[in-house]
Parts: sequence; C-alpha cells; structure tokens
Amino acid sequence: MPINLNHEAQVEWDKYLEASSMEEQIAHLERFVGVVVKHKGVENHLRMAKQKLKRLKATQEKMRQAKKGSGERWLVPKGEDAQIAIIGTVNAGKSSILNSLSHSDSAAKVGAYPFTTVKPEVGSTTARGARLQLVELPAIVEGSVRGEMSGKLVLAGIRNSDCVILTIDLTHNPVEQLKLILKELSVGKIRLNTEKPSVIIEKVGSGNIQVFNSHYYEGKGNDEITEIMRTKGYMNVIVRFHGPTTVDQFFDALDYTISYLPAIIFATKGDVKGSKSNYSTLMEYISTNKLPLEIIPVSSSNNEGFDSIEETIFNKLNKIRVFTRNNVGDISERPIILDKGSTIENAIEVLSKKMLRFFRFARVWGKSAKFDGEKVGLDRILEDGDVIQVFA
Repeated sequence: MPINLNHEAQVEWDKYLEASSMEEQIAHLERFVGVVVKHKGVENHLRMAKQKLKRLKATQEKMRQAKKGSGERWLVPKGEDAQIAIIGTVNAGKSSILNSLSHSDSAAKVGAYPFTTVKPEVGSTTARGARLQLVELPAIVEGSVRGEMSGKLVLAGIRNSDCVILTIDLTHNPVEQLKLILKELSVGKIRLNTEKPSVIIEKVGSGNIQVFNSHYYEGKGNDEITEIMRTKGYMNVIVRFHGPTTVDQFFDALDYTISYLPAIIFATKGDVKGSKSNYSTLMEYISTNKLPLEIIPVSSSNNEGFDSIEETIFNKLNKIRVFTRNNVGDISERPIILDKGSTIENAIEVLSKKMLRFFRFARVWGKSAKFDGEKVGLDRILEDGDVIQVFA
C-alpha cells in the first residue's frame, strides 16, 4: 500500500477492502480511480486498481448474462481452487470421465441411454496440491444457445468454470460432435485456448479517442478504429495495441462478456472397435483446421489414459502455487493457488485483505527471487513454487 495516497483516495481504498459484496467493491474502486491524485508514487497501485476493477466488472457482466435465462438456475458455486467443466454431446461419456477423475463409482450416473445427466454432477480431485472441483454439465445439443434442452444454463455453467474438458465419443462421428460443440460455444461467446486480444482500452475524462501503436491493427487504420469506438458509444478513451490485432479481435476486445477458457479434448471409448480409425480422423480434422486443441485418448472401462491427466489439467489452468512461511521458518503444506502473473498483493488478498492495510514488506524464496529471502513490495510478480513471508 503506498503511503502517499491523498485522503479521499485512502478512504475509498479502505472501504473497498472492507466491502462485503461485488457491487460495493466496484463502487469504491470506481470512486478511488476518480479521486486519486496521480503522481509517480501511486502509478503501480493505480494500475493494479484498474485491473481489479476491470475483472470485477467482467465477472458482474457474466453473472448478469447468466441471469437472463428464465426458469431453473443451477450454477455450481466454486468450492475449490479451480472449477473444471466437463461437457459433450449426448451420451459421450461425461459421467464416466467424472467418476474416473474423482476415483469414485458414485459421483455421477452412468447410462447407455441419452440425457442421463439432467443437472450438474459434482466431483473433485487434486493436482499438484490444488483442489479441483469437477462439474459435469448436461449435454450440448443443436440450438443450445437458443435455450434448447437447458442450453443457456449449460453455457452459463461453462462460463463459470476455469477450464473445460470436451468429451468426444470416438465410436460415433467425432468430427461432427466437435463441430457442434465449437459452433454452440462460439455463438455463446466462449473462446477456447484463445489469447485475449492484445488491446488495452482505458476511459479518460477528456481528450477524445486517442490511439497508440496502431501499426499492430490489421484493419484500415486510425480512422476505422475511431469510427468503431464511436459506434460503440466511446467518446473519451485511450486505445493501446500491444500486438498484432485483427478486426474481429478488436471487436472482441470491446466485448467484456466474452469468456476465454483453456480446454482439453478427452476422446472416450478408445477401447471399442473402430475407435482408432475415428481418432485418426479427428486428429486430421484438428490439424487441417489448425484448431488449438489437445486430444487425450482415454478409456474409463479399463482406466487407460488417466495417469497424468491431473497434471495436464493443472498446466492448462495457467495457475501457480505459492507457499507461505511463518516466523520460525515452517513452510505451509498446502499452497495458495493464484493466476499466472499474480503479485504479492494478490497473494495477501487470498490470505487476508485487511493485512494489506498494515503491510510493510515481504520476503521471497524461489524462482522470482534474486536471492533467498529477498525483500520485496506488493508489486513483485510471483512464480510457481515460490515461498513468501509477509511482514505487517
């Protein structure tokens, strides 16, 4: 926490830390950004505050979109370090995957008839110290985006997850299954294994529409960018490009309701006659169309292919493990699970937001430390396996 915040900004930041609801957090962060006196001493903290505000607003919008559907709602609250959604078409083997990963025969119903799963089924597993919550969702069908067979609820459940397992049945036209799933997810504004556009958009109080690094934009230049921004209702805004960006990617950057999720394909029933040929066909389709999807062939009936799956899932999550150290040098057995790129401040927020008020410094051991026990501040970016000790 910088000690040179002006009084109004300090008050709003303290209220943000004490807020008990997302709406209150957003309100106090917005006021903080509006009243903070900008100078070099608060640049890093202000940047982090804006990032927090953007994430909170995106989450709020996702929740609002999920509530648009009528009828029953059954989003599964996140109860572990990460939530994994298991999806697929009718009778693709989702329940068998859930049971195999959960090491349980009773986590979900398994049947050879369609629509065995009519509501989410939940299981759990662990990977590299992280607790993974597994949620099997009902089948994706043609027209899920329009609400067929509780489709909108299924899409909301996918958005709520941190990673997606696509279950493809190798005994029944796997390419058509994959096409159907990807089409429904695309229309439902869910992007798999796709990086967020390299564009930062920042609203300002004045200055009209300012564009930086427009040479990265693959459209028709500054005039087109300005026209798009005005069409979308932006008046005073700074647009910064940080990498090659197509026109479609630029439109995606303006839509905070789009979800970007890591994903893996589990090709099931690999022990059934004819599955090897279908597997080759599926691999060829993915390669030919340059789809960013990895396939893991599995068979729940003889438990083949599950040896290192938890590790694969954890790597897909883009998470890191951070351990804590106490005053006598003992290191925690269970890590804190954070997003890649997280800082000391992010780690402390998981431990206790109130600790941020009294933060003095932290010490770090591990990949991010220049030497063991290096003294660092809130903005130090952490690496997987780091050990931290906080002084407050």
